[in-house]
Amino acid sequence: MKTPDRALNVFVASTPLQLISCSEARHHYGCCAKDSLLIIARPDNEETESQMAFLSGVLGWQGTETIRLEKTTFYFRLGGVARALSRRAIKRMFIGNKASWIHEVFYRGFDTEQLVFVDDGLATVTYYHAIHDEGLASRISRGKARLLRVLGILLHQSAPTVIAFFTFFPLQSTNKVRTVVHDFPVFRETFQSCKSTERQDAPMVGFLGQPFGGDIRLNRLRHQVEHVVQRHPGKRIVYFMHRKESRGELEPLLSGLPVELRQAGRPIEVEVALSEARYQAFYSFASTALFTLKKMFPETRVFQIDDGALSAQLPYYDEVVSMFQSVGVERTSLLESAI
Repeated sequence: MKTPDRALNVFVASTPLQLISCSEARHHYGCCAKDSLLIIARPDNEETESQMAFLSGVLGWQGTETIRLEKTTFYFRLGGVARALSRRAIKRMFIGNKASWIHEVFYRGFDTEQLVFVDDGLATVTYYHAIHDEGLASRISRGKARLLRVLGILLHQSAPTVIAFFTFFPLQSTNKVRTVVHDFPVFRETFQSCKSTERQDAPMVGFLGQPFGGDIRLNRLRHQVEHVVQRHPGKRIVYFMHRKESRGELEPLLSGLPVELRQAGRPIEVEVALSEARYQAFYSFASTALFTLKKMFPETRVFQIDDGALSAQLPYYDEVVSMFQSVGVERTSLLESAI
């Protein structure tokens, strides 16, 4: 890592959505490539790594120094990054996951003029409320702290009095949080010429998977997909797998239903932008993509499935549903009949 006199902007992301959010923040805050550092912080699996590699190319990170902290060499490389960052002045630190101890290492271990949290899906809403309820509580255990000290990382940064959020959710600024709300201008400009307006094939219906629901997840998932099939008889229905889902658990679960499983290999928002297929509608219980798809492609019908068995497990469910509806996401109950 070079050590010029100019202050550095550091972006820390572990998921595709966090990287999309960092791309939007980089544009909004006017961070040029030569003064920026992108840290891909321990993605959870190969699918995630593949999607982030695609996004870093298409969203213009090629000229930005990038460090990939992979699982196999994570601690070794983390120590090296820490030593390099300790010699740099940091103007802004953009963090994708407030609750991750890996991300916390960066915003508590290094001095920065401004700390900015970017979106991490619906978890952003939980983080927003947690800051008001408990402040910026640490998730780093004593054991992890000792290990970090061995690596030369001293967790010394205290939480700012006011936290900055860069978000696409309609969250309000308060005395503890200052929000900047965006609507994906970088994404829109990148993909605006890719979406064809002359598609003659029969429209499909998309279902957005998500690894949510604990012990009752699979049972509720079957009911939700059945509900979509009943609402769209005879239509081609595509189940877009979440990057943490596997065919091994979904194929037997959805056996007998006219549903095609698909691992897109890229975020669903990009898939829709680049696909030549037409989509009549998208469904999910509470995938973040319900919100992002409607924001990015307002002409597309998007439905949130009201599932009473799962709603009690989702923090701030009523608030989340209200935000979905504020951008035009429609609501459907599992009790409704076919249309």
